[in-house]
Amino acid sequence: MLDIFNFSEYEKLARHAVLGVFSHFKINHRDVDLEVGLVTDEEVRDLNRENRDIDSVTDVLSFPSVNITLPFNKSDYEQDINPETGGVIIGSIYISKARAIRQAEESGHSISRELAFLITHGLLHILGFDHISDTDREKMEEKQRVIMKELGITRDMGDSEIMNSIKEEEFRSGFIAVLGRPNAGKSTLINKLVGQKVAITSWKPQTTRNKILGIRNDENSQIIFVDTPGLHAPKNELGRFMMRSVTAALNEVDAVLYLTNAEKEFNHHDKENVARYIDTGKQVIVIVNKIDRVTPAKVGSILQEISKINGVSAVVPISALKGKNLDAVMLEVKKVLPVGEAIFPDDIYTDRGMNFIASETIREKALRNLNEEIPYGVAVKINKYVASEELIEIDAEIVVQKASHKGIILGKNGEMIKKIGTEARIDLEKITGTKVFLTLWVRVEKDWRNDGRMLEKLGYNKDDYRN
Repeated sequence: MLDIFNFSEYEKLARHAVLGVFSHFKINHRDVDLEVGLVTDEEVRDLNRENRDIDSVTDVLSFPSVNITLPFNKSDYEQDINPETGGVIIGSIYISKARAIRQAEESGHSISRELAFLITHGLLHILGFDHISDTDREKMEEKQRVIMKELGITRDMGDSEIMNSIKEEEFRSGFIAVLGRPNAGKSTLINKLVGQKVAITSWKPQTTRNKILGIRNDENSQIIFVDTPGLHAPKNELGRFMMRSVTAALNEVDAVLYLTNAEKEFNHHDKENVARYIDTGKQVIVIVNKIDRVTPAKVGSILQEISKINGVSAVVPISALKGKNLDAVMLEVKKVLPVGEAIFPDDIYTDRGMNFIASETIREKALRNLNEEIPYGVAVKINKYVASEELIEIDAEIVVQKASHKGIILGKNGEMIKKIGTEARIDLEKITGTKVFLTLWVRVEKDWRNDGRMLEKLGYNKDDYRN
């Protein structure tokens, strides 16, 4: 959370400067807690006395709360996160208003320019920069020059010119369907873009069975990603359910991200899928994933094939697993979002309840640990989910199709189900921030994937997928 106070008519400028510094270092401002205040000379003097044993007034004071290593990764500072905002508490910056005005007059430039510079200078200190040695000073000064240029603020600009140049982007929000053939990396991409685990990931194709909304919020947008099952020919009632969810997702979204796996050919099925989505009037962004696993020549040949399709809004090669080129994905997605207010509160990242997240977490651990021993006949039913401030109690069943599968999941002396439960519990404790007591059972339901009533009991609700 950004707490910018006492800037009055310069508040827009202060926010522009702070966000500009964060943007330069690719830091999501929602991942941090920062306080920036415009204060009196006496307040600065008091801060210097109390914190630095210096009885004087300085133009800007920075008080880092944590030693930051760049590039910034929120997960490196779990002990420094404010539980109320979810941001890492990085520090405070105080600027003397009188000193800033005086320095602006002495330097012959605007107050706006001086304030932007002091905020940039102070925030660089928070991020670990300093000017004690000549080398450090040169490095910091160069960063200041680059960032001020990126902010679009120069010495010859007046206050009104600077303030008018700060464009307040229109807020955009909308639904983006993430589609593609099985094992293209859709769930991994959504988890990376949202910053939280909302979809299970496994090497097995078709591990996503329900529509899942992953919600990414930033300063000027709310993007609701709809994860879907991989496109495939259904072989049973569960498969038909999965494909209905794809159709429903497409009907409800503003644009489509179509993922293709760079390890495979961009074949006629991919071309037909992309062309069909374009024909519906949706804007389609094609994502070529897993480029880290193939040669540049292979990526180039795929891009060439995609270029033959008329109407594609953009093409972005990425590695979702390694986080490569995801900024470019976000840039293209924002271009196709409609202008509109946020649809969900900005402090949630999925529309799914914890029962669903718990069942998906358990199912993921089962799929990962069982490898090829049990293909896809695994579901999870939550019998009890009771949460208090200190403990979450979960009682769940792993449902299989065959009696022989039950023994595989239990494992020798119960070792396999214990391993699945431990891994699921650890993930759920990270997600909820609360101790979890998890009890797992195994139940056999023959041919459950073709039993409509059983599918509903397991959470595959046909009413969620209206055509």
